[in-house]
Amino acid sequence: MDNDTAGVGERTLQQVRTWPPGLPVFGLLTPLPATPLYKRLEAAGRLTRPRHWLDFVPFTMAHAPLKMTIEEAHAELNYGWAHSYSPEALAQAVAALDDQHVGDRFNIFLARLCFRGIYFPMLKKSAWLRVIIENRRTILRLFKDGVLRWMRPRNSASQVSVDEATPSISGEANAKA
Repeated sequence: MDNDTAGVGERTLQQVRTWPPGLPVFGLLTPLPATPLYKRLEAAGRLTRPRHWLDFVPFTMAHAPLKMTIEEAHAELNYGWAHSYSPEALAQAVAALDDQHVGDRFNIFLARLCFRGIYFPMLKKSAWLRVIIENRRTILRLFKDGVLRWMRPRNSASQVSVDEATPSISGEANAKA
């Protein structure tokens, strides 16, 4: 995010929305010690945090970007995470896989639900409950689709229809046209 400007969160999301559903990750440019980036930013006087890598804090800007403030960079990062893992985004990811098996749709939903905990820790039961309530429509849709799939005959070729099994007046089984 060194040359990015305000609005980069939405511009990035516009691109991500064109991809198949996955697990988008958003982060800040991180100058780690002993890297060329670190040396360049140090020489320019743009580093803002302690030198030792053990003092590194994830999701916290470590340098002053060129075209926006540190606060703006953090706001763009928050925007990307919040809009990628919102109930609407989770529902859209599941809907994008409507042509797939319900298990695949459930997997992407569950992975995104859990993966959002990287940036939005859900350490209390109440936090999980809130997320479940917010995503209730998608959960119910997946449940309904799963139940309908489960109730459908597993192998329709092995099931003989009533017409095929019913003998005709001549005593022969009816043949399908």
